Amino acid sequence: MKYAVLADIHSNLEALNTAADYLASAKINHYLILGDMVGYAANPNECLEVVSKMPAKIVIGNHDAAAMDLRQGEGFTKTAYEAIVWTKNSLEARWNDFLSRLPYVHITTTYTMTHASVDSPEVFQYLFYLDDAMPSFRRMETPLGWIGHTHVPQIFMAKGKSTAYLNEGMYPLDRNETYLINPGSVGQPRDRDSRLSLAVFDEEAYRLQIVRLPYDCHKTAKKIREAGLPESLAARLL
Repeated sequence: MKYAVLADIHSNLEALNTAADYLASAKINHYLILGDMVGYAANPNECLEVVSKMPAKIVIGNHDAAAMDLRQGEGFTKTAYEAIVWTKNSLEARWNDFLSRLPYVHITTTYTMTHASVDSPEVFQYLFYLDDAMPSFRRMETPLGWIGHTHVPQIFMAKGKSTAYLNEGMYPLDRNETYLINPGSVGQPRDRDSRLSLAVFDEEAYRLQIVRLPYDCHKTAKKIREAGLPESLAARLL
C-alpha cells in the first residue's frame, strides 16, 4: 500500500488542492495528516472542508489547538498569534467539534504519527537536531514515526545516529532502522523552496518519496493581504 503524508497545510487552499490533485492522479488514496491544518493563510474553513473528506488519519497541531482555545497560542510569535486570532474569529462553529476530536498521537503496528515530538506531543517541541529527536525515539515502539511542525523535510535515524535534509526524490529505507520523518510543509515551506512539500510512502517497497510541487502561491499571498493578515505571511510564501 502507498500512502501520502501531509503536514502544516496552514489554511493554504491553493497548495492543498494542488497536492490533492497530484495524489488523486497518482491513485494514492490513503492519507496521514500531521496537524496544523489552519493558521497563517486565509482559507481555514475551505481547507478543513477538503481535509474532512479525505480518507485520512489526522492528528492535531498547535495552531489547530490554538484556533479552539487562544490560550494554546500564548507562546506564539506576534505574527502567528495575530493570524490565529483572525483564524479563530473566521472559523465556522462546526469545525470546533471536528478539531476537538483529533488526537495528539495515532499509533498503528507500523507507524506513530504526531505533529511534533512523540515523547511529549501536547507540548509541540521542535525537532531540528538529532538530540531533539532522541526522547521521541526512546518513547516510540514502531519502526516509523511521522512528524511535522518545523516545515522542513527531514529524516532522523536512531540506530544510524544521524539526520539529513530531504531533497525532492526517492529514498529506499532500511527495515532494520528506526526513523522519524518530516514530509515538509504543504502550506508554508520554510526551506527557501516555494514549492509545497509532501511525502509518499510505499509500504511494500519500503521506499519514501519527497514530492515538491509548484502551486499558485501568488494567489494565496493575495488572499492573505486582502484578509488583512500580516504582510510577512504573504511574503514568506514567495
